Amino acid sequence: MHQIIYSPIATEKSMLLMEKENKITFAVYKNATKKAIKEEVERRLGVKVVDINILIVRSGKRAIVKLDKEYSADEIAGRIGIF
Repeated sequence: MHQIIYSPIATEKSMLLMEKENKITFAVYKNATKKAIKEEVERRLGVKVVDINILIVRSGKRAIVKLDKEYSADEIAGRIGIF
C-alpha cells in the first residue's frame, strides 16, 4: 500500500478548525480518494473519522478530516508534531 498523506498542515485557518470543529488538515497526494484518506488516518493515528472534505489548491490537494467527538484534534496534533 502506498502512502496517501503527505504532511499535516499548520496554518492559522487549520488551527481554528482544529480548536473549534475538531478537524485536522493534511496535504495529500493528488490521486488520493476520500475512502483511502479515511483508512490511512484511522490506521496511522488510531482515531475514528466522521467526515472528510477535499480541497484542490494550486499547491496540490488538501484533506480536512473531522474526528469523532471522543477524540481530540488538539491531542492528536500534538502527537503528530503540529504543535
